[in-house]
Parts: sequence; structure tokens; C-alpha cells
Amino acid sequence: MKSSICKKSDNSKTKPSVKKKQSTPLRSILCLKNRASLKEIEKKEDCFILDFNPDESLRKTHVSNNNDAEISVVAEKGQVACRDFPHSRHNCAKYPFNKTSHESCCRFCYCFVCDTAAPCVMWTGSNGHCHVVDNEAGKLQRRAAKRLQILMQAVLKANGLSI
Repeated sequence: MKSSICKKSDNSKTKPSVKKKQSTPLRSILCLKNRASLKEIEKKEDCFILDFNPDESLRKTHVSNNNDAEISVVAEKGQVACRDFPHSRHNCAKYPFNKTSHESCCRFCYCFVCDTAAPCVMWTGSNGHCHVVDNEAGKLQRRAAKRLQILMQAVLKANGLSI
């Protein structure tokens, strides 16, 4: 499969050219065999041919054999926000909140209440922060924790101590 990549160049700012005698209207077009020098060639050439499929590098994921599913992910490209970047525990793609233990967390999970890396000091238990989601109750708990933190800092500062 060959793909053509062509960029339109803007020569509107150049001076009018004097007509030159050309021997042929044909010009050579570069054919790129692999992706190793793709970025470099894109900078230099206006038009070139790819002799490979640029989408070949898709990372294969688990192919679902579940016939009940209407949609199955068979490949992905790039990063996924709720898996590859910091996120609240209830948004974790690695440990879906409704299907796994709330106390489970990946290396990018953080506590919604404390706004620190999970697991926090109050992570586990029946009223643990691992169960908090982004709703009104969760936001109230977050604000209360923030007020408590400010109060603790004021008490420590009044006694000449620091965290």
C-alpha cells in the first residue's frame, strides 16, 4: 500500500519569477521506504510517497471474544488519558471503578479528597477515600478535608511547628 503525502507551499511572498526554459515538466518524487526518517523528510520535501502503511504501528490490545459486546477495541494508537496520565481513582481505566475493588489503584491514581498520590493515609476502610467519586458528596468531603488541613497548619504554626 502506497500513500502520497503532499504539502501545498505558499510562494505568494516571493518575487515574480522570470520565465526559465525547462527541459521537462516532470520532476522526481521521493519514495520513503520506512518511517525512520519520516520527520526529516517531511521538513525538506513538499511531496513524497510512503512505501509503507503509516498506521501499521498500532499497538494491539486485548481482542475481545465476547459475542455479546456490540463494540470491541482491537487496536489503539497513542496515549489514553485515564490510563497513561494522573487521574482520580474513580476514573481509572486500568482498574474500572464499578468492576474492581475500590482500594485497587494504579501508579497514576490519586486521592480525590486529599489530592495526593493514591493510596493516601485514609484510603482504606468503609469510609475510606478510595470510595469517593466526583459528585456532591465527594466534593463536600474534599472541601471538609481542605478546611481541616488549613486548620491543622494554623495550629502547628501557632505552636511554632511545621509539617
